[in-house]
Amino acid sequence: MSKEKNNTSSKPKGYLTGKEIRAIAKANKKETKRLEEYKNRRAKEAEFLTEMKSQNNILEIDDLHTYFFTEQGVVKAVNGVSFDVPKNATVGVVGESGCGKSVTSMSVMRLIQGPQGQIYSGDIRFAALDKTYDIAKMPIHEIHRIRGKEIAMIFQEPMTSLNPVFTIGQQLDEVSFIHNPESTPETAKAKSMEMLNLVGIAMPERVYNAFPHELSGGMRQRVMIAMALVSNPRLIIADEPTTALDVTIQAQILDLLRDLKTKIDGSILLITHDLGIIAEMADYVVVMYAGRVIEKGTVEEIFHDPKHPYTVGLQKSKPTLDSDSDTLYNIPGNVPNPINMPDHCYFKERCLNCTAKCSGDYPGMVQLSPTHFVACHLYGEEAVKNG
Repeated sequence: MSKEKNNTSSKPKGYLTGKEIRAIAKANKKETKRLEEYKNRRAKEAEFLTEMKSQNNILEIDDLHTYFFTEQGVVKAVNGVSFDVPKNATVGVVGESGCGKSVTSMSVMRLIQGPQGQIYSGDIRFAALDKTYDIAKMPIHEIHRIRGKEIAMIFQEPMTSLNPVFTIGQQLDEVSFIHNPESTPETAKAKSMEMLNLVGIAMPERVYNAFPHELSGGMRQRVMIAMALVSNPRLIIADEPTTALDVTIQAQILDLLRDLKTKIDGSILLITHDLGIIAEMADYVVVMYAGRVIEKGTVEEIFHDPKHPYTVGLQKSKPTLDSDSDTLYNIPGNVPNPINMPDHCYFKERCLNCTAKCSGDYPGMVQLSPTHFVACHLYGEEAVKNG
C-alpha cells in the first residue's frame, strides 16, 4: 500500500492515473448532461427576456464563463469576462492566441460546440429591435430569433465558411429565405445583389453566379461581409476578418467595415490580435489574457496610457520604424495551463513588476477613470488613492 502511495506522490506533473481519469469523465458527463438539458429545454419567453443596465449599450457581457469539459479536466476558456458594446461603436478585443477572444464571440452567437463546450454561467444581454434578450439563457432552438438576423458574424477564414458546392448567389439568397419567410427568389436575389454592390464588388452578377473557389481571398471576404449584412443586423461580430489577406486587401476590408458601420447605423465587435487594426478601427478596447479581461478603456487610454504590464508588453511587441533593435520584444514565460489555473494573478510568472501581493488572490477590476479599468495589484485601491 505504501509503495502505491509513493508511486502516486512521485508521478510526473500533469500525469493522471486511471482512477483520476474515470472520476473526471464521470463528473464531466454529469455536468454536460445538466447543461445540455438546460440548453435544449422548452422555456417561456419571459425566462430569457431581460433589461439592459444601460440604454446606451447594444450588448452587455456580464461575468461570462464558457468551459470545455475535456478528458484532462475543465478548460476555463472564458473565465468571468465582462464588457459592454455601446450603440454605434466599435469595440476591439485583443490578446494572444488562446486568450479567449474567439470563444467569447462564439458564446455570443451560441456556436460553442457541445456537449464538451458549454456556457457555464453569466449573462449576455442583447438589445434587439423590440426586445432585450439574455442570450446565455435562451434555449438553443430560440437563438434563430437573433442569430444571423440581428447579430451577424464575419468568420476568420471565408474559404472554410462558404460551402464549395453552392454558388455565392445561392448562399446569399438562403439568408433571406431563412430570416424573411416572405422572400421570393426574385426579392432574395435583388437583396443579394444590393449587398454585393454595397461591399464594393465591381461585377456583382458575375460573383453572384460564381463558386467560392473562383474568387480571390479578398472577394470571398467581401462576400462574407455581404452575407452578414443581408438581414440588416444591429451588431456585427468580426473575428479576425483580415488574417488571411495581404496588407493592401486588409486596408480595403477595414475601410469597408468602417463605412458600413455608419451606413447600417450599427455596432461592431472586432476580434483580433493585431494592435494596428485596433488602433485604426476601435473606439473602445478590451484586453484579454488567459480567459479574463485584464484591462479595458477607450482606444486613447489603452494605447497612450496602458496600465497592466501585459498591455504594456503587447505595445512593446509591435514592430516600429524608429526601433533601435533588430529583434521584436518578446513577453517572457508562458501562459499557465488552462485546466489548472492558479488562484493568484495569471500573469504573475511573466510579470517584471510583480510584488508580494501578486501571490495573493486574483486582483479585482479597479476603475481608473470613467472608462478605464484594470485588473492588477499595482493599481489597487490604495495605489489609486496615492496617485
